[in-house]
Amino acid sequence: MQQQLETISDFLVLSGFQYRIFDLGRKIQKISNQTFAAIELQQTAYPYPFQQKAWLAILFWDKQKKQEPVIWFLNFPIDELGFLKLESRDGFVRDLMSNIGENMQAHLEGGIAKDSLNESPFSFRPREDRLAMFHALATVELNEKPSQHYAPTQDYLSGKSGYEQWQFLGLQGISDVIARLDQDGNAANLAAALLKLPDVPLDRFMQCLENVPYSGRLSVALAKRIAVGMKEEPLQATLMASLLRALSGSEAKSERLRLLGEVLDSELRKEVEVLAAISGRAWSDLKEDRMMQKFLEAVALLEQEVFNILLIDLMTIPDMRSKVLLGLRNPERSVTLSKRIGSFMGGVIG
Repeated sequence: MQQQLETISDFLVLSGFQYRIFDLGRKIQKISNQTFAAIELQQTAYPYPFQQKAWLAILFWDKQKKQEPVIWFLNFPIDELGFLKLESRDGFVRDLMSNIGENMQAHLEGGIAKDSLNESPFSFRPREDRLAMFHALATVELNEKPSQHYAPTQDYLSGKSGYEQWQFLGLQGISDVIARLDQDGNAANLAAALLKLPDVPLDRFMQCLENVPYSGRLSVALAKRIAVGMKEEPLQATLMASLLRALSGSEAKSERLRLLGEVLDSELRKEVEVLAAISGRAWSDLKEDRMMQKFLEAVALLEQEVFNILLIDLMTIPDMRSKVLLGLRNPERSVTLSKRIGSFMGGVIG
């Protein structure tokens, strides 16, 4: 039976691989195989565009796990309607069929092959924190053991050696702990440590935490840490932005919204890093009309170029364009926001 390979999904399915798709743009999020197939057929918009691209990690392996799993990091442009640009995807598939497919099959069968994916114009290397977190989540997905750095990181988080002794910590160990919050008391230990961690390790743990959902004591502890940060003098905008990105994973929605509202009413609303953290990670909370209006009024306090960049990025996310435009048309908007809107509409939309 002759079968034509037209999509990446076709290749993975017809080759008999087990596979998982992840988005690596705004945060690390799974995309179901069915949704990814629909994205490739342009039946649905890409759910998490970032910088007008789809940033993908494709993890696949043979069903018997006789060989090491293969990981592809790929990025493809998104069109103005939010759909994958098929000419780019088709270009990758053509390369795949002529070169990469043979090499990957050879690899999975135990052969030696040149890694042609490194030469693909569609490949990319994630930044180090994303790479470490993705590998940690992949080991969980594959039911594999964490790295050798897992146990020392657990010991540090327990406070046994003192929280000031953080210099030995590596991103992989931190990522392994965060990927396993539901194991070995990791969530409870992180919750207990949040108010005691020095800024550097706190930031590193938060970089990883933004990629996973969590609730309970950890949500409460992070809310307390953000409240403390809002009272610090001077305000630490970079660290607060990191905490707010991590807050986006909290399943305590009402508390999350309350905190974001307080941030947008505080001096932190003037910080680019803070507003970019909210729109980049907590965009779903901006679907609330009140929260969207607070956000728009805050962004209006920034330079016009920053205002334009943040709004354009937000409007590329499915369902967010109409929310943003509704907020821009609010008759109760401030004079400052109205001025920013005029320049935005004239220079970007117009």
